[in-house]
Amino acid sequence: MKMQRLGVFLLGVSLVIFGSMVQAQAAGSITVWVNSGEEATYKAASTAWAAKNGVTVNIVAKCGLGDCGLSKLGPAGAGPDLFTATHDNTGSLVKSGVVTSLSSVISKSAYPSAVMSGVTFNYQQWGIPIAVSNIALATNLALVPSGAPKTWKELESTATSLISSGKANVGIVTHLDGYFMQPFFDSIGGYVFENKSGNYINTKNVGLYTKTLAKNASLMDKWLDAKLFDKSNTYDGSNFTNGKAPYSIVGPWSIDGLDKAGVKYQISGIPSINGGTARSFSGVTAVYLNRYAKNKFLAKQYLVEVVQTAAFSKAITTANNSYPANIEAAKSIDPNSVAGKFGAYGAVCIPMPNVAEMNNVWTYWNGAFADWASGKAKFGAAMDSASKNLKTALAG
Repeated sequence: MKMQRLGVFLLGVSLVIFGSMVQAQAAGSITVWVNSGEEATYKAASTAWAAKNGVTVNIVAKCGLGDCGLSKLGPAGAGPDLFTATHDNTGSLVKSGVVTSLSSVISKSAYPSAVMSGVTFNYQQWGIPIAVSNIALATNLALVPSGAPKTWKELESTATSLISSGKANVGIVTHLDGYFMQPFFDSIGGYVFENKSGNYINTKNVGLYTKTLAKNASLMDKWLDAKLFDKSNTYDGSNFTNGKAPYSIVGPWSIDGLDKAGVKYQISGIPSINGGTARSFSGVTAVYLNRYAKNKFLAKQYLVEVVQTAAFSKAITTANNSYPANIEAAKSIDPNSVAGKFGAYGAVCIPMPNVAEMNNVWTYWNGAFADWASGKAKFGAAMDSASKNLKTALAG
């Protein structure tokens, strides 16, 4: 999720490769929009196919939030043939009419069911999955040499003990919003929309203020007061890298920074207050076909012969520390590696909702977290208000 939230960049990088044997059915060019910083990886992963088929593959770093501006650029003929986006945009992309169904192109058996559900909307598949990413718990081994906590009680007691002794300033370094707090929200009985086996079947069933959450809401107030969570509510992770916090919520995008800071850490799942594991949101990065693509035939061939291969999924995910969406590629990942630890936890997480209604959810849900963090409202009251406001907005 955060890894994908990048601004629109104007930098373009082109890959032009001429093969000695040009296949007539493939000759031409396609343009693929990717996230900034990933151009070289996509170029390298496309080189062999481009050379074999005599194709010009233009890899361009020009994609940001939502539909990457395609609702306006697509009909005007200014968009790409293919573009990358996170699966939670699928519903909005379909409703705005800027993507083409890939149900006849995708090899469903190549991906886990949870991954497939992420790119599925209205019983059709709209994206070819590449990577799976999710947040996880990082434990600072300098403060907690015993390693990652196996239970919530262990996490809570370790954090509060370090804070009371002055060795730590805060227990868990994280931003207080819906995305980063989802595992804790899940742990105390809350949810966004009703979910069954990874599918959000009823967007009228809003769970921002369930009976279970209302019963456990005071725990969140207790933990905030005890500095288990940081009231400053920023994205600053220096308390963790400086050795002043035992735990931090991190994503694959955090790893380079942790390594450069020289922190000794361990990646693990997040324990639930009721036993077991609290579920974070998992996000699937996928390649979508622009409805207004200039070369749909060639674009689909690229999706089948390049994007759906295990080698492509592994190449992209190795470069950005995420986990392969492709089952075959995932089998080659060392379970003890950072990517393997993220992937193991991600397997028990739930896909972020890919419905268009999420735009309203973020508004009210994140607003409730902000009011709670600033002291404007207790956790239960903030979520009760957000739930009522969201239901009103969805009804309208």
